[in-house]
Amino acid sequence: MQRKVHLPTWAVLAFLIPLAAATPAKEKTVTLQISGMTCGDCLSTVQSALERVKGVKETKMKISRQTHEAVVKYDPEQTKVEDLIKAVKNSRGMHAYDAKVKQ
Repeated sequence: MQRKVHLPTWAVLAFLIPLAAATPAKEKTVTLQISGMTCGDCLSTVQSALERVKGVKETKMKISRQTHEAVVKYDPEQTKVEDLIKAVKNSRGMHAYDAKVKQ
């Protein structure tokens, strides 16, 4: 015969509270069109600038003859899209870079 174990309410709460705190913050993703990149060094410069922005979780660069984009996952509670664009514009490389949100 199996016994049922009844946990007091406080024990259940003590178990669940750390799980709730461990859930990841909401993330947003934005695709930025980047202008001014002409080579691999430009790509590295812009990607590094974006990754240094507080709240950025991941940056993926998409480069082809027609496309110069950065797909950025970020925490909207820590940064804004305007901060990402500013980071691109302020990145220092061989060229001046610019960014805008891809529509």
